[in-house]
Order: sequence, then structure tokens, then C-alpha cells
Amino acid sequence: MTAQAPAASSAASTSRRRWAILLVLAGSQMLVQLDATIINTALPAIKRAFEMSESQSLWVADAYMVIFGGLLLLAGALGDRFGRRKTLIVGMAIFVAASIAVAFSPDANFLIIGRGLQGLGGALVIPQTLSILTAVFPREERGRAIGIWSGALGFGMAFGPLVGGILVDLIGWAGVFWVPAPIAALCMLGMAVVPESRSQLHTKLDVPGAITGTIAMIAIVFAIIEGIQKGWSDPLIVGSFTVAIVSALLFVVIERRTEQPLLPMAFFKQRDFTGSMVGMFFIMFALMGVMFYMPQFFQLVQGMSASESGARLMPLALAMMFFAPLMARLLPVVGPRFMLFWAPAVHGGGALLLFSFILDVDTPYWMIGLGLAFLGMGGAMHMPATTDTSMAAVPVDLAGKASAINNAGRQLGGTLAIAILGSFAAAVYSSGVNSGLAPLGLAEQSVEVLATGIGAAQQVLPTLDPSLLAPAQLVLRESFVDAITDTMRFGIIFAVISGVVGWLLVSKRVRTEQVVWEDGKPVDRPSQPAAAAVSSNGVSANGASANGAHEVAPVARAMALQRPQKSGFG
Repeated sequence: MTAQAPAASSAASTSRRRWAILLVLAGSQMLVQLDATIINTALPAIKRAFEMSESQSLWVADAYMVIFGGLLLLAGALGDRFGRRKTLIVGMAIFVAASIAVAFSPDANFLIIGRGLQGLGGALVIPQTLSILTAVFPREERGRAIGIWSGALGFGMAFGPLVGGILVDLIGWAGVFWVPAPIAALCMLGMAVVPESRSQLHTKLDVPGAITGTIAMIAIVFAIIEGIQKGWSDPLIVGSFTVAIVSALLFVVIERRTEQPLLPMAFFKQRDFTGSMVGMFFIMFALMGVMFYMPQFFQLVQGMSASESGARLMPLALAMMFFAPLMARLLPVVGPRFMLFWAPAVHGGGALLLFSFILDVDTPYWMIGLGLAFLGMGGAMHMPATTDTSMAAVPVDLAGKASAINNAGRQLGGTLAIAILGSFAAAVYSSGVNSGLAPLGLAEQSVEVLATGIGAAQQVLPTLDPSLLAPAQLVLRESFVDAITDTMRFGIIFAVISGVVGWLLVSKRVRTEQVVWEDGKPVDRPSQPAAAAVSSNGVSANGASANGAHEVAPVARAMALQRPQKSGFG
């Protein structure tokens, strides 16, 4: 009895401060997501400053997301092994240092590399926020906490363009990279209330899996983005696709054979985990295409300032902020299947369908604002449902890996969305510019530059005959709008896929108890409380490793179950 008293006291203390802990975790989450989208409003100014082509501008966004998504699985394992709070603090420090360095970028290549380092810091932060949340909050309160966490994610994604626009107008494009410093300082101070937590399994780091997975992701994104410019038969592009395929196959082989994989295949024995991950991946195609291109539409097509374009995205932000906590409360009532089926319908039917048919150079704003509000509502339905469903489908002791997979699915979807949809849009834009400028009789070299992107067009437009300037600009704007609307129609397909997956694989009702495993398989029976999910000798109470392999002998496992249980904190 005396042995358990300190643990009980510690658990009570953690319970009293868990909402303060959530505030710090939500702030950290918001900071990283803010930086993922704040770049969108600043991108037109960056394009002009460095005279970027469309492929270079895609890398400004994707360098961050590729490294971010590629290292999430390793970052989750690092938190489980060395401590989630420590890993979060290290990630925050790297993130801020990289942000400040990017603000002093002398050229486009330096900026792109700096964005990759920001992605490294963000990858270390995000999995820890969700895994600490899962460990701190009991199952009956976790849905509400995840709703607030998702609201912070939506807040960061949606307010990024507004904050970025204001800073670009007041300071210049470099101003957007100074934002993380004060927010990170507040989060660092708040870490005093966050308890250290880690997996009580003696987690081994799957470095080969991390290397092959990251190489596969970088190679496929590079091939997609550069393939439009260089041609799909270019040896470099063919080689990149080959590297991506080989690395992906090696990653799968490694994950199936290693004792403690970054991507535990046993997680996917749960239909609701698989359904939520696949649905999340495809819904990001619908969301990120709009988030990436709408700020550019407002500035480059409708002539708005950066801050005005950010303000015009506010319906999306307000809808996500308002509806995310509300949808989290409704989730136990209507169930995850309902949410994950209708969220893509709101995305695809409400937003993308509207944009794909009404968007034009002179479209009135109220129509665009309505579409953005629909998009925010769909995101508010989808994120709490996928997060709660996936995290409830795995053992609490492996929350770090589950959190990393959850976020990796989201980031992989967003990264490939920008790469695939962006490359598709670049091809449509280039074709429209070439055909539209043909009657004007411009020099072939000038047309080639104008067709690479509106940012690069700034090199040529001042040199044109004044009588040709207005017609050329109209062609560029109309071609850009055509590229966006065609991209939106493309995105509807992925929204439909997400809804079908949610309906087929996700259960009608939420899990009321955390899943447990026996002999490497999920079993349907109530689990132990989160604080008692691990034993005092540091092994999982169910004795199974992440991929189903036993980590302790049956006798040791029996001893572990008989010993006093202690919290995973500390």
C-alpha cells in the first residue's frame, strides 16, 4: 500500500494540472502548424524577391513538409525512448534557430535548406504533443482534449496566412520567420508544468527504417515536382522514382522484421486505425490545395495585399476554431463513421465543387468566403474524429509511435498534395500561357520565362511593349485561375475516396476503452488505466512489442503483472 501511495499522489497532481498541460501542448502544436501555412501568404513576395520558378516555389513549402513528414516516425520513437518532454524542448529549439536563420536567407537555395531544418524541429515537436496528451488524459476526457488540440492545429493552419500577410506588409517576407521566437519562449516557460513521460518498454531506435522511409519520401516528392520541368523520361527523374520505389520496399521489409519498428504493422490489424489513417491521408489532398493556392490567387490574380489576402482566409480559420471542439463533443453521439463520411462530403461538395466552378478573376468574395467556411467545417469534423479513433486503437504505452504515425499520415498527404497538385497546376498554367500568348507575337525566350510562373514573370513583364503589357498580364491571370480550378476538380476525387474509406473501415461508435494486445494481437476487452499500463520493471503490461514479438519471457511477464503498477511519468 505504501509503495503505491507516491504514485497515487503523483497521478492526482497530474490530474489537477492536466488542462494547463493541454494549453502548453496546444500552443506548441499551433506554433508548428502556423509555420507550415504562414509561408503561403509570404510566397508571392518571396517569389518576386528571388525570381523563383514554380518548381522552386513548391520546394519552399515541400522542403519543410518532406523533412517534417519523413522524420515523424523516428521522432515519435525518440520521445518514447528518451522522454517526450525533453524531445519536445529540443525540437522547439531547433525550430526557432532554423526560423531565424531563414529570415537572413541570401538566396532561394539557402531558404529552401532552412525550411528543411524547420521541418526537422517541427517533426520532433508534434508527436510529443499528442503522446503526452494521450498519457495525461483518461479515456473519458481525451475526446474533449483532442478536440481542443485539433482546434489549435486548425487555428495554426488557418491563421498562418493572416499573420503572414500582416507581417509581409509591415516588415517584408523575412518577418514571417521571426514569429516562432516569442511563441516558443512562452511554450518553453510552460514546459515547467508538463511532466516527463516515456514508454516503459526499452525502446530501440529503428534507424534503418527512418533512413529508408525518409529517402523514399524525399525521392518521390523530388521526382513529382521536377518531373514537370525536366520531363518524365529525364534520367534524373527516372532515377528518383527508382530510388523511391527501392527505398519504400526496403522500408516495408525492415519494418516487418525489426523487433521494434517505427511503423508497427500490428496497428493496422485494427480496421478503425487503418481507416482513419487512409482517410486522413486523402483528405489532406483536398485541404492543402486550397491552403496553398488561395493566398496566391488573392494576391497575384485579384491584386490584394498580403494582409488582405490573409484576412480573406478568415472564414476557414473561424469555422475550424468554432466547430473543432463542438465536433469533438458530438463524436461520441454520432460516431466516427458519420464524421469521417460526411467531412469529405463537406470538403469536396461544399468547398472544392464551389471553387472549381465559380472561381474566376473577378469572382465576388462572398462566394469564395462561403467555400472557405465549408472547408473549415469539413476539417473540423475530420481531424478530431481521425485523431481520437486512431489513438484509441493502440496501447497507451506506444502512444509516441501512434502519434507519429497519425501526424505522418497527415503530413505525407499534405506533402504529396502540394507536389502532385502543384505539378499538375504548373503544367496547366504553362500550357495556358503558351497558347494565350501566341497571338501577341512575343519573343520565344520571353514566353518561356512567363510560362514558368507568375513569380518568374516579373523578370519579363517590365521589358514588354506597353501596349502588350495588359493583354499579357490578363493571360497570366486567367491561366493561373484555370490551373487552380482544374486542381480543385482533381482534389474532389481524393475527397470522395476519403469518405468511402471512412464508411467502409471505421466503426459506428467510439471506443470507450483503450485497446490492449495479447500475443501481438489486439483484443476486445477493457484495458488497464493509462497510469497502470506499464509495470515497474519497464515492460509493457501485455508483454508484446510493437510488431507483436514478445519482449519478455512468460515468467517475467507474470512477475510484471503481479508487481505494483506505476505511472509512465517521470
